Amino acid sequence: MVEINIQNLTKKFGSLVAVDDFNLTIEDGEFITLVGPSGCGKTTTLRCVAGLESATSGQIMFGDHDVTDLPVQQRGIALLFQDIALYPHMTVRENMAYPLKLEGMSKEQRHERVRESAEMLQIVDQLDKHPSSLSGGQQQRVALGRSIVREPAMFLFDEPMSDLDAKLKHELRPLFAEVTDKVGCPTMYVTHDQEEAMTMSDQIAVMNNGELEQVGPPEEVYDEPQTSFVGEFIGRPNMEFFDAGVNRENGTIDLSIGDDVHQITTTDALAQYSGGNVRIGIRPQDITVVEDPNDGVTGDHVFDETLGDQTHSLFDTPLGRITVVTPPRFRGGEQQYGLQFDTDAMKAFDPKSGLRIQ
Repeated sequence: MVEINIQNLTKKFGSLVAVDDFNLTIEDGEFITLVGPSGCGKTTTLRCVAGLESATSGQIMFGDHDVTDLPVQQRGIALLFQDIALYPHMTVRENMAYPLKLEGMSKEQRHERVRESAEMLQIVDQLDKHPSSLSGGQQQRVALGRSIVREPAMFLFDEPMSDLDAKLKHELRPLFAEVTDKVGCPTMYVTHDQEEAMTMSDQIAVMNNGELEQVGPPEEVYDEPQTSFVGEFIGRPNMEFFDAGVNRENGTIDLSIGDDVHQITTTDALAQYSGGNVRIGIRPQDITVVEDPNDGVTGDHVFDETLGDQTHSLFDTPLGRITVVTPPRFRGGEQQYGLQFDTDAMKAFDPKSGLRIQ
């Protein structure tokens, strides 16, 4: 097993910079998810690590070995894409064993590797069936098993569950995490689905416009976003943002958001914005709805999205439309309410760069 180091990786397609000076370390046995909007460069990054694309500049290290210019077949990796691509004329056993057959491994060794992987994936009873007789979830297990049998130096997954329904995703997420943990090699997983990223990963790497915005454990990235983009992209519903005037007074900061003033403890970084403006972000979970429309930001109730365990309530306010996470049985009835912001939960960002002010 090895540690993966990606250093100053840049990939250009003509004048288009798809990946820009990307740096990331994946520890031995660590599961890292690249997440971001479509076109942010996450799949291109994975393809460069795999050897399916040539890096314009930078270095990719597998342990002490520089693999930057090695072809994909010499990198010892296992790839799994959105398209499962099982051979329809082969049985499950033959599909899983095929990469080992190409490597010249004996039939007995191939079958032993397949049996071990099938037991791990709970598909031993499917080994003599053909892919056409399997469900989507079972086919995904077979594709994962075909990757495992090679005992790879690294797993690379490019949105392998994007075509599956919510129920199958819920079943397969813990399986992917469990299997990669047992195999113990570094894993890079690409998705635009932040639920996959939050539930499966040791670390999340958030990308935007070809650049790495933030890397950290899922809880840290959610609780302490280092850019306004990360705050908005990670979390559902999206973080709410407001322009705020900054005024320093006797060791505290007054933040003026609309007609309301919120007093917070000052920091040296935030004090430098006194007399100017910042962007304040707050999660909808940290906004409280009260009966008195004059207590906080006045909001006209618009709509409730009922989700069973919670409700997403929409309000029109002088600050724009605001979404609030309300209790499961909340029904606004198109009345006026007051929206109270939890001052301790506010995050301040530079209005130009989007960087966190701490």
